[in-house]
Amino acid sequence: MYRLPELKKDSFGRLIADNKTISLDDYLKSSDEPENDEATDRLKQHPIKLFFRAIGSPAVILNKSGRLISTLFNTFYLPAQNKRLQRLKQIGFIEQIPSQKQLWFGAYDMLRYFISPGAASYYKTKNINFTFHQVLRFLNDPSGISDPIGIRVPRDTIICHLLEVVHANPVYDLQLLDQFDDGLAEMEKQTQQMLDKTHPRYNSIMAITEDKNYHALLLNYVKTYRTNPAARQMIRASGAARENAHFLLAECMFGTLPSAFRYFNRLPNSFFELWKHARNEKNIHPKYCDEWVVQQFKDRNLLN
Repeated sequence: MYRLPELKKDSFGRLIADNKTISLDDYLKSSDEPENDEATDRLKQHPIKLFFRAIGSPAVILNKSGRLISTLFNTFYLPAQNKRLQRLKQIGFIEQIPSQKQLWFGAYDMLRYFISPGAASYYKTKNINFTFHQVLRFLNDPSGISDPIGIRVPRDTIICHLLEVVHANPVYDLQLLDQFDDGLAEMEKQTQQMLDKTHPRYNSIMAITEDKNYHALLLNYVKTYRTNPAARQMIRASGAARENAHFLLAECMFGTLPSAFRYFNRLPNSFFELWKHARNEKNIHPKYCDEWVVQQFKDRNLLN
């Protein structure tokens, strides 16, 4: 039987949210949670109207264009990116900074093993066209879909991503916000603004968010997380994706920032080996995953 390792504390003295705090039961039980059926504008309005709402006003366009430029700058100017990574290491979220090769191929694995299949499965349960939804997301915030691991985007891009996308678990992105001194405080403030309908981007964000209760649940969790990051994570239903053991293993690894970066660091550091991995590995490989997570799958005979 598996035994969860001891939790570590961050530089603020808080226990770090990690996959060490959850078991497979937490994910599997969440798959059975009832969903809110009350339709939002995303589900009711005509696609053309949603299209123009996602684009937003000239002020919104200027703001998101500036953040896209900042993201592109951080992507190609490595000192800026390394400063972010050093900050995450200083906090205690990262034990070792991966190489650029490991980061790029790790981001690809996160996208193909976890983000895309999880989102596609969830949107299918909502009768939402996955492709059109991504178009709306791009129009609303192009920088939000340009970096799967979130180390190159500005603070408000992470916040906008959390506000517009109904997350099965927001922990990873909340940990990213600790890169910024006011990240979590601003997250709480802007989530409250969404509930009050006073957020400057309320109209465009609500053209994308499909769950009417999401922001209230998110605000409660953000407040809990700020007090105790190791509290029970906000794991929610994710369509039928969790019926696939390989997806579930990927969710266990990529759901929190510390576990995701442990995965990145275990990848080969040779471009040839990484290219071979990307071409040949169609499912997440247990050898790159945490031992205590893999053991839970072995105990249940879930992996072939």
